[in-house]
Amino acid sequence: MRCLGFAAAAVVLLAGTAQAEIANGKVKIGVLTDMSGVYEAGAGAGAVEMAKMAAEEFGNKINGVPIEIVAADHQNKPDVGATIAARWFDLEGVNAVTDLVNSAVAFAVLEVAKQKNKTVLLTSAGSADFTGKACAPDNSVHWVYDTYELGFGIGKAVPQLGKTWFFLTADYSFGYAMEQGVSAALAKNGATVVGSVHHPLSASDFSSFILQAQASKAEVIAVNNGGEDAANAIKTAREFGLTAKLVGFGVDLPSTIKAMTLQTAQGVMYVTPWVQKDDDETKAFIAKFIAHRGVPPGSFQAGTYSAVRSYLKAVEAANSTDSKTVIAKMRELPVNDVFAHGGKLRPDGRMVHDVALVQIKSPAESKSEWDQVKTVSVIPGDEVFRPMSEGGCPFVK
Repeated sequence: MRCLGFAAAAVVLLAGTAQAEIANGKVKIGVLTDMSGVYEAGAGAGAVEMAKMAAEEFGNKINGVPIEIVAADHQNKPDVGATIAARWFDLEGVNAVTDLVNSAVAFAVLEVAKQKNKTVLLTSAGSADFTGKACAPDNSVHWVYDTYELGFGIGKAVPQLGKTWFFLTADYSFGYAMEQGVSAALAKNGATVVGSVHHPLSASDFSSFILQAQASKAEVIAVNNGGEDAANAIKTAREFGLTAKLVGFGVDLPSTIKAMTLQTAQGVMYVTPWVQKDDDETKAFIAKFIAHRGVPPGSFQAGTYSAVRSYLKAVEAANSTDSKTVIAKMRELPVNDVFAHGGKLRPDGRMVHDVALVQIKSPAESKSEWDQVKTVSVIPGDEVFRPMSEGGCPFVK
């Protein structure tokens, strides 16, 4: 009986040792993103660059094994994303996938990751369901933002903006989730949604949609889309002389604001998940990205850097690429970097951090090429991210 006891203990010890190792002698991270569509500017090659910047901080090695960053274009198609992820996991030794940008693609990739016990670092996919009914705490973390947080951040601005709102919403899953989440937050803050209109992704003409928004007489128009769609909608609103205040959900990108010009975009307010500090570390970080890409990073890209950096720190500490082991270690380590200060990863996979309500400056207020926004207020993360008790994650009691 005593021998059997020793044998059982040895099996447990060996199992733990086998788990606590870096698989295939390499830490390989795949940046699966939009490299050719409307979200390329906010994610895309910039997100790949950020993952590489995070790896460089470790000398591109962890515990003596190399770090490799690979990338692919999911074309905003769930089947394409899932196929790439499966190939990466099965044939190419990828341990973790990051970015994803499109929630529908991210859901498909997460299913593959759960089947194969791999890690998904969600940075620019926004559905709050990733830490709710679709949570997978052993396989995914949700790092940058979500529809619930954006909604409650916008809700904080009701007194400054107005009580009646109209939604101009992109006709896909994220757009509908965003509209639902913001509407709930607005109602809690005493505002009313008087109407909405839905447009196709990559719409060529926003005239009819802006006319409907104008006819609603709403005090605030919520431009509920992203990338080029957001820029084109705001430009059209200015061309039609829309007098309502504009709140953007997809303008959190320096290049987008520059393309619109401050003359067009001035006064637009939005909630950003990146509270930028005016310190040497942040300035050097942004300068390095500009040197490589020619423009400052957006919040999704900075969030990809933060998520990859935190993942690598956890791999280093655990000496493992096993998904459950690494994410458990990530929950132990505070998040302190240029993206988040005092961030914390919860058991449901949500990384909670402060966010900011900002407003785009007028040309007269801007002091330099990339001096584009001013902070209206910093909002504590615990006030805007959904409480874990309300999320409905089936793995968290």
